[in-house]
Amino acid sequence: MKPSTSPRPLAAALKDRTEPVTVWGAGFIGLSAACALAEAGFPCTVLDTDAHRVSEINAGTVPLPGFEDVIPLAAARSAGRLRAAAADDPEAAAARVHLVCVNTDRDGSPVTGPLSAVLGAIGRARTGGESLIALESTISLRWLDELVPAALGADPATDTSLHLAAAPRRDWMLSPDMNLRTLPRVLGTARPDSLPLARLLYEAISQSVHPAPDWRHAGLTKPVENLYRYLDLVLTNQLAEAYPGLDVPEVLRLAGTKWNVPTFHPSIGIGGYCIPLSPRFAVDGTDQDSPLPLVASAMDWDGDHPARVAESVLRISDGPIGILGLSYAPDARIVEGSPARRLAEHLLAHGADVRLHDPYFTPEEITALTGARPLRWPDDLDGLGTLVAATPHALYADLPARLAALDNPPALVDNLGGYATALRGTTVPYAEWGTPAARTPAAPRP
Repeated sequence: MKPSTSPRPLAAALKDRTEPVTVWGAGFIGLSAACALAEAGFPCTVLDTDAHRVSEINAGTVPLPGFEDVIPLAAARSAGRLRAAAADDPEAAAARVHLVCVNTDRDGSPVTGPLSAVLGAIGRARTGGESLIALESTISLRWLDELVPAALGADPATDTSLHLAAAPRRDWMLSPDMNLRTLPRVLGTARPDSLPLARLLYEAISQSVHPAPDWRHAGLTKPVENLYRYLDLVLTNQLAEAYPGLDVPEVLRLAGTKWNVPTFHPSIGIGGYCIPLSPRFAVDGTDQDSPLPLVASAMDWDGDHPARVAESVLRISDGPIGILGLSYAPDARIVEGSPARRLAEHLLAHGADVRLHDPYFTPEEITALTGARPLRWPDDLDGLGTLVAATPHALYADLPARLAALDNPPALVDNLGGYATALRGTTVPYAEWGTPAARTPAAPRP
């Protein structure tokens, strides 16, 4: 799988899918993209700075816990068209086609370091001729104007051999039916003449490609579509705060019976890679001094939400506080944006005895990431005063039965209300988040 040295035009090699493709980043986005390309017929190399990931992929193992059944690594490798390598692999860096799928966030804020490093490596390895570079990472429009040309050492407006594209991913990582092949792909390029080349690549792996006017329009699409959901979720949590005496989840279920109103549920926090970061990328991409005032207000309120959640839990707690689930999503190992992590930190700051369990993290990792003591599942349930069910991992499916069997069960604070039916009629004290039982008002100020 050496880079092409053929004088064939890039368009012809993309059309017959013989052109080698380099994918930068072996996380979920990068590895799934590499597998799709290999299955479509392209020789593909996926690069990563994590030597363990590289070794696992080359051994045929998906190195991402929880995604073994979602990423078709075995099928992609069976044809011999997929390999993994270190990020300094010279052959892969010298390829003519690149997908950039590196993280552009850290600790809840956009970061440019990984993207700059990858683009710099690609720029240094270019040996002449046409190159197609597609950015699948979430980006700020300001980066397209400033960072990308500087890192590559070339301006796509004047270097007609350089084809730059923005092709943001939007698939739901935990659903095999909502992936890069089935969901519509938005695609835009820095120059109009680059779009046909980019379409040859993406139409090989996506059933529906929507061309954007240019790569700026395509790049802003992902922050905007996630921003819609972010604002809805912030409003949902604000309603639970504003009406502590009402069953707000029931109000939202009733509102959702209207044909054009989605149904949301209050939560202990908004987690994950995309939605919590969408306002930051959207605000960063504009050149105005005070852009998007509605978004800025939502960000300020949401930033204080973990502290309010912790105060509410403390008001109803009695004894040690347990938290089930560190990952923001069920049956996956994703700590980015973890609401449980922020809750644990605020509870600990108040001096609470906090214990946390997640089957996808070791006890040592839990303490290092949150400061909480590890909770032994299910042995430690009996010694808790309050239990916060943050993430509904499959392992916790029998939680209601386990709690009901205890002589003195802890009070359960149910983040998303999934255990309500099973616990109805039991002796377990139960509080669905967003209901009066979970939102005991603070004592009035004197």
